[in-house]
Amino acid sequence: MTIWFATGNAHKKKELSAILRTHGVDCRLLIPKDAGLDFDPEETGTSFHENALLKANELYALLNKARPALFSPGDPIIADDSGICVDALDGRPGIYSARYAGAINNGKKLEAGERNSLLLDEVGDAADRKARFVCAMVLMYSTNRFFIAQETMEGELVKNMEQAKGIGGFGYDPVFYIPELGKTAAELSDDEKNKISHRGKAGKVIAKIMSNEQ
Repeated sequence: MTIWFATGNAHKKKELSAILRTHGVDCRLLIPKDAGLDFDPEETGTSFHENALLKANELYALLNKARPALFSPGDPIIADDSGICVDALDGRPGIYSARYAGAINNGKKLEAGERNSLLLDEVGDAADRKARFVCAMVLMYSTNRFFIAQETMEGELVKNMEQAKGIGGFGYDPVFYIPELGKTAAELSDDEKNKISHRGKAGKVIAKIMSNEQ
């Protein structure tokens, strides 16, 4: 079975492929880039699930128009939107996590290390360092038939960049500390992370739905 994933992020593709496989979904996971398609929809939603649904709809339309030979109506499309929400910042950066403070970088996305540093600078010495990763994941069979799962991974921010640790994962993982494990998300193995992460938990729900549909 072929599943299309509405992302240009190779890290996300690798994670989701492992998550689906772990939960019994044997598939070939493709992203638009694999078919030579440009896919960069404007994320105009006001929530994670709105943006995830927007991406799914955009890819559905793109595949129907540009690659009908590779895409049959009813082939599953998965889309997600995710980010980090920090209590001390009233939930920011939230849906803007990947685009955080692009305005100070001539409109371009900051590199991961720059975003991490900026986030910690904004939080400063706040005593409340609770934060969570959020992932909304859409499974779409058609524009009128889809499912949404939204999950979190709870933790807290480290105090400064000197405490950032780990070489695994991506994005904000090195500065996101999980107290019960005594590790940052970037210190977890792929299997450890996929069991407890926001994307891992949402993917588990989506995989269960897919299994029931087969």
